[in-house]
Amino acid sequence: MSISAKHSAAGQSGLVGAIRGKKHTTGREWLLALILLLFSMPARSQMTTGSISGTVKDPSGSVIPDTAVIAKSTATGAERKAVTNARGFYAFPSLPVGTYELDASRPGFKAYKRTGLVIDVDSKLQIDISLDLGEQNQEITVSGGAGRVQTESTQMGDVITGPVITAVGLNGRSFTDLLALQPGIVPMSTQTPESIVMAGVTVAIPPSGDLNPGNQSISGQREDANGFLINGSDTKEERNGGTGIIPNLDSISEFRVLTNNFDAEYGNYAGGIVNVVTKGGTDRLHGDAFEFLRNTDLDARTFFSPELETYQQNQFGGTFGGPIKKDKLFFFGDYQGTRTAEGLDTGLITVPSLADRSGDLSDMASSFATPSGPETVSGSSVATQLENSLGYPVSEGEPYYTPGCTDSSLCVFPNAIIPQNAWTAPSRNLLQYIPLPNDGPTTFSGEENESIRDDKFG
Repeated sequence: MSISAKHSAAGQSGLVGAIRGKKHTTGREWLLALILLLFSMPARSQMTTGSISGTVKDPSGSVIPDTAVIAKSTATGAERKAVTNARGFYAFPSLPVGTYELDASRPGFKAYKRTGLVIDVDSKLQIDISLDLGEQNQEITVSGGAGRVQTESTQMGDVITGPVITAVGLNGRSFTDLLALQPGIVPMSTQTPESIVMAGVTVAIPPSGDLNPGNQSISGQREDANGFLINGSDTKEERNGGTGIIPNLDSISEFRVLTNNFDAEYGNYAGGIVNVVTKGGTDRLHGDAFEFLRNTDLDARTFFSPELETYQQNQFGGTFGGPIKKDKLFFFGDYQGTRTAEGLDTGLITVPSLADRSGDLSDMASSFATPSGPETVSGSSVATQLENSLGYPVSEGEPYYTPGCTDSSLCVFPNAIIPQNAWTAPSRNLLQYIPLPNDGPTTFSGEENESIRDDKFG
């Protein structure tokens, strides 16, 4: 496994290039290449972990080599083991987010235990251990976590944990609404629906539907210059520049926004890095349930609306996790449902009058004329089509209607009436979807409810 952690992207390219360079590549070589590539892929998941390292010394300050050090997750019971080298140094370079206990033991010294060590995403804890002389059946326990100021890393950024995320009332329940809480982040966007971002493609469609895609200006950079990671996977939407995936709020363990001085494992982004880690199962059954309601019971109507418009939104769901096999295998699931009914005020809309719907256009006959004269049949094909539909002769250049025309030999539509046998099939079928006038002979106004149903789970 240590090989996979050290195998870089450049190493992958070199391996594939070397195999391609051979004239005769065996199936065994291709299989070896595939296995190495698969084992190298999890290296990117280090971005969702933290680390603990330090030096083990005796009371005189001398280093103690060959000391067994164990990091144990208090949530799952999973253990990582390390042994100090000749300089007394130990390291756990990739620990999943969570709370840990640290144990150290060496023959001739009292056992050491430290509890309450919290590993956040990208955190680096330096825990130096001092072992006292004594029997191994004696133990020294140190309670409390390490300080939050990390001198081991130059990265700038803050961690927002799950309890803080869910304690804030967010309209739409999107973690991206919390990004601007950190210094150096400005909630802005210079993008418009007509903005061209690449190869003629616009940003008219946000990648996250109605939710905030997270376009923020971080450290003065453009709002599409940021990186988004969820559990180590790149979720940046290439056109809009925001995140294409927004997990359920209750399923997020924590997220961190790096605003400056990234470690070497990050690249490709001039702005910031938004790193999200979701929850997982533990040795105990755990979960929650929620319901958020919005309605208009205490609202007032707007000044120009005759009545209070409808707005009803329910967001509900929950999470549930636990063990499948204690200390070995776990499960975790989450669900959120959204049901919204919103009344949309149409305003004053011009629609066909009742006479117009039957084909009698006499109320708008004055608009048929142009400054150069009445509209006429353009082209022999149009004349032939009209003649076949109407059942009487129609010639090219004949006016559709002239004031006072009552004879089909003088105009195509006498009395400004279009017989229904000349209507096209789409016209007849679509007319039913145009509302009847209810505010004057040619005006409609009203309210219609728009319903949205959204279900997402993980």
